[in-house]
Amino acid sequence: MYKSLLNTLSIVCLLPFAASSQTVFGSLEEVWRYADAHNVAIKNAGYEVEKAKYGRQQSYLDFLPDVTASGSYTDNMTIQTTLIPAVIFGGPEGVYRPVQFGQKYIYSAGFNAQLDLVNLQTWHNLRIAKETEALNKAASGNTRKNTYQQIATQYYACILNSEALRLAQRSAEVADSVFGSVSNKFAEGATSLPNMDIAKLNSERAQQTYITASYQLQTSHNALKALLGLSVTDTISINQSLSAGTTLPADAVFAEDPNIRVAFHQSRLNLGKLKASNAGIYPTLSVVYNNNSQQFDNTFRPFDAGGPNWFPATYWSLRAQWNIFNGGNRWVQSKRNKLSYLQSVADLEQSTRQSAINDENLKLNYNKTAALLAKAESIMNLSYDNYRHISLRYDEGIASLEDRLRAFSDYISYQNQYLNSLSEMLVQLYNVKIRQQNF
Repeated sequence: MYKSLLNTLSIVCLLPFAASSQTVFGSLEEVWRYADAHNVAIKNAGYEVEKAKYGRQQSYLDFLPDVTASGSYTDNMTIQTTLIPAVIFGGPEGVYRPVQFGQKYIYSAGFNAQLDLVNLQTWHNLRIAKETEALNKAASGNTRKNTYQQIATQYYACILNSEALRLAQRSAEVADSVFGSVSNKFAEGATSLPNMDIAKLNSERAQQTYITASYQLQTSHNALKALLGLSVTDTISINQSLSAGTTLPADAVFAEDPNIRVAFHQSRLNLGKLKASNAGIYPTLSVVYNNNSQQFDNTFRPFDAGGPNWFPATYWSLRAQWNIFNGGNRWVQSKRNKLSYLQSVADLEQSTRQSAINDENLKLNYNKTAALLAKAESIMNLSYDNYRHISLRYDEGIASLEDRLRAFSDYISYQNQYLNSLSEMLVQLYNVKIRQQNF
């Protein structure tokens, strides 16, 4: 009966995978490469780097001159009246005569060019744009690292749950066999009802463990699909066998921690902002060239070649602008930027120290879990062999049923210890793999 249930559950677990094509992975590195092209967080981080690159290019364009072209049309519906002394026209002194200067229609066209010869803000903005781009690249690497960690968690969860499902199936088959044997003995009157209940309880618990492992495997597959940009109807196949980890040497070298790069470029960015705020006290020197033409007419004929003459006006100038006082805002902003820079420097120093400590602890934890996993696997295998020997002795009438039930209970306990050690080992394994990646 229980073998039929196991077969049914196996078919149910495989039905969704038979409905669509499979994406096959042979290693964690293959999954990471796939995620580089399909994970949304990694792709968005790449877009941020591209945006920062365009920001740097935009800062270079600020060094080019500003050229503007203009054109205007004015209709003086009422020409303004001005009082001038009548003596100009031969009249008496103290008398003013109202006159109107100008014509009804005015047309104007021209262009203006301005180039900053000295503008420290432009240079500092360029440096800030460069550091922003570098910071976004470092942040992109940090995003990849965090995403890799999430993917590795689910990838090894799939492997762990596959191993748990395999062991659960073996335990369920063993428990089913024990229950069948005890049932026969009970029917013959050769064993007690409590032993019958214990055997049945073990069988039910084994079935419960198998069902849990079956659905946990599907859940971990779905979680991995979400991180890889796959849909729920897509399927994943992992062709990687479990192997015990090897001991890391004490001088194992890891790649640069992305967190340190982020902290470094953040400090450089804050330094650039501090220098930019301090440079606000210096003047800006610009050269300006203007070429403008106007036409005046009392008749509306803007496109008439025979109209009034155009009067040109051309000049160039050298301008200096110095922002002497703005209410103390620049001074306060400089103080704030200095504090931000000091904070970022402290963060960089702490990140460097913390990264070194984390790497050392990673080596220690990896070696510890590798050693414990090897022992746990050996103990589990010995426990299973012990159960088989006692089962054979039980069949020969040498060992008691209580011995057989106790041996099976011990095997289940050691099996759980093995799965726990395997889970800890896989966590340390992907942490080591991540630290060996260049982001």
